[in-house]
Amino acid sequence: MTASLNPSPPAQQLVDRVKNLPPVSQAALKLVNLLDQPEADNDEIVNAIKCDNILTAKLLRACNSPYFGLDEPVASVDQAVLILGHQQILHIVLTLAFGSAMVVPLPGYAVEASELWRHSLITASAAEIIAEEATGMSIEKPVAFTVGLLHDIGKLVMSQALTPDLQAAIRQLVEQQKISRAEAEKVVLGTDHAEVGACLLQTWLLPEQIIEATANHHNPVFEPAPQLSVVTHLANCLAHLAGSAPGWDGFAVRVNPQSIAILEIREDRLETMVADVRASFDKVDQFMNMS
Repeated sequence: MTASLNPSPPAQQLVDRVKNLPPVSQAALKLVNLLDQPEADNDEIVNAIKCDNILTAKLLRACNSPYFGLDEPVASVDQAVLILGHQQILHIVLTLAFGSAMVVPLPGYAVEASELWRHSLITASAAEIIAEEATGMSIEKPVAFTVGLLHDIGKLVMSQALTPDLQAAIRQLVEQQKISRAEAEKVVLGTDHAEVGACLLQTWLLPEQIIEATANHHNPVFEPAPQLSVVTHLANCLAHLAGSAPGWDGFAVRVNPQSIAILEIREDRLETMVADVRASFDKVDQFMNMS
């Protein structure tokens, strides 16, 4: 999938064929759409969450967990937003909403239960770090967090389509031709997990910039103007380099140097950013316990 966001027939067919993906909260999807509306206020965020009673209950339980160590119990969504702020609440809600879908094992990727989810959260943390550091692009931190969280969601679909023979063919290409997992998927299946993930997000009617960032996170778009995939690409690479790579193919990480140039991040800072991402692992593990 390119910047035009038109899914290829193989990607669309895979998404159409999968019937047993875990359900995702409509409230969470509405929150992601609110990211595309800078004028959205706390009331809209609160009202979106309140539409889902189960998500509301999980949010309040998370807010009252030892992780936050609040002096007084949180009894409502309004109070949670007031105390923790809408950005922190957004993190918690999206973590809770998508976590249940992404903690499943993915045998097609040799990934154990929760490994994909942990990598996604670490990539989300890396994307936030990039949003703070980048001077070449203006990136909202909640948007960066969200694209990091969702960038590999296509693997949920792909894993169901990967028979043992297809798995073996993809692995053989990676090992013998030294190409990336995504490139090998494209050869064998006519599509890859990035394109399939973007196609899935299109069916959920998510904002185009989120879809683009997912579709192109292995091949970021620089022209005619840099797209959000530049951030997602670098965040994914930082997460892998920090040691969160899920599955046997995690070694195949290649940072596109143009991403670093576009974002205007100094190379010496890039090295310490890997350490910053590694330092976020404890926080990520605590967030996972909330899911």
